[in-house]
Amino acid sequence: MRHLFLDFFGTLVNYADSRAGQGYAATHASMLALGARGTEAETATAWLDAFHQLNTESDVDHREFTMEELSRRAIVQLLGREPDAAEIADGAESNMADWERGVVLIPGMAETLQELGQTFTLTIVSNTHSASVVPRQLAAMGATDHIAHIVTSLEVGYRKPHTAIYQAALDRAEADPARVIFVGDTWDADFDGPRAHGMEAVLVAADPRDGVPETRRVASVLDLPDLLSFRYPSTRPVSTRGVA
Repeated sequence: MRHLFLDFFGTLVNYADSRAGQGYAATHASMLALGARGTEAETATAWLDAFHQLNTESDVDHREFTMEELSRRAIVQLLGREPDAAEIADGAESNMADWERGVVLIPGMAETLQELGQTFTLTIVSNTHSASVVPRQLAAMGATDHIAHIVTSLEVGYRKPHTAIYQAALDRAEADPARVIFVGDTWDADFDGPRAHGMEAVLVAADPRDGVPETRRVASVLDLPDLLSFRYPSTRPVSTRGVA
């Protein structure tokens, strides 16, 4: 095994499942500037409705939607008119800023990725509606240099578990699926889907799960070096954890 494909949200960083928990202050200010009326709660409701509509549509064929599509739909709902490109872009940027406040970095993750990178080529394979959020969060954790490739649903056009995003990641990494271990926290996207495409998989889950052997589960990616060195002793990296 020489490649690790890593999910991002919920795997390398924690984040709020709810899109409302972190508030909509920036989005609301942006909408008021466009002429919207009402409270922040009403702004949040419009954006959440638009998100759930698009997400439901994507569940049918796994096509990914952009922040701009979300912004346009929410603005139409709030203002009752079609926004121009600048208004759409401003709404998308402000809403992403609100959402990112719910992203929480995991202490020690950069050091763990550095350790894994001594043995494996690391590729992030993530569902996302924004092209910039994964690189920005990697930079915030100080792990940019440890990642060889980033493949997102936004650039591919399809989200996991669609075959297109797995194939795009394999092509980008020039990897044989038999030499890839996929690591993530979602059953269909990060465990079952990759295995259906010839990869091994490790599920990130705090508790044991039916159908997942303990040799294919970690409570955190921080535990991944120990699991992999146990399963593949010849790939044991030199530990950098705890080194200043």
